[in-house]
Amino acid sequence: MSGLLANLMQGLQNQAERHRNRPFMEATMAACALVATADGTVSFSERHRVDQILERLDQLRVFDPHEAINLFDDFVEELKQSPEAGRTAALERLAKIAEDRDSSRLMVRICCAVSEADGEFSAAERRQIDEICRALGLTLEDSGLQT
Repeated sequence: MSGLLANLMQGLQNQAERHRNRPFMEATMAACALVATADGTVSFSERHRVDQILERLDQLRVFDPHEAINLFDDFVEELKQSPEAGRTAALERLAKIAEDRDSSRLMVRICCAVSEADGEFSAAERRQIDEICRALGLTLEDSGLQT
């Protein structure tokens, strides 16, 4: 019975963790989509970097990576089809975590990692990250990064 109880408790703990971290996951996928589409093209290296972040970041590893990637793809598609509506939807997701300073700073660092995945931090990506920072009430420097 103790093994069954341990499995049940672990399952409940994982569900609670997913519920608690869901706004962060959604906001992160929205922010990554904003950055990845900033220069007009989502590169393979940017997509790969999002995968790496999902695999390595404790706050996101509790989620099925396919669920997160599907959400990222949905944001990317909306940004392509209707840039203004896509931007509004993505920024609304960011607003849900803006009061959590630690999560906001972490998200900005994630955005920078996605931006640099293809070897350059383009001006369009920099402008997009600055907009994300403003939406979160931060500056790029607040995230602990040097510009």
